[in-house]
Amino acid sequence: MKEREVRPEARLEARLASWRAVRDWLAWQQRQTERTIRALEAELTAAAPRRAAPAPAPPDWKLESIRTGHGPEALSVHIGDCSMGDGKAITREEARRLLAEGVGPCPFCSPDNALGMTG
Repeated sequence: MKEREVRPEARLEARLASWRAVRDWLAWQQRQTERTIRALEAELTAAAPRRAAPAPAPPDWKLESIRTGHGPEALSVHIGDCSMGDGKAITREEARRLLAEGVGPCPFCSPDNALGMTG
């Protein structure tokens, strides 16, 4: 039996069909990739407002108070970033005045030393 000869054009047509199939698959992959990128970008954009804003800088000075039957009573003066006491922010002048009036300085952060009021 005589082997059938394949025309050169038929071989080229088969190769061309294979490469077209690869091209179509790559185009599909490209669309899938673009869709995924758009979804991730949308998710990132939606998450942006939820990101925590940087914490505000601590005040320079703060006053720790306690509650009493007559209202809040000054307990101690702290340097703003002292972790030993919570309190409301006060100005440098208020801190000096409160210490001069007898409100105790924090024994850990020593605001009286920082304000030059020792002695």
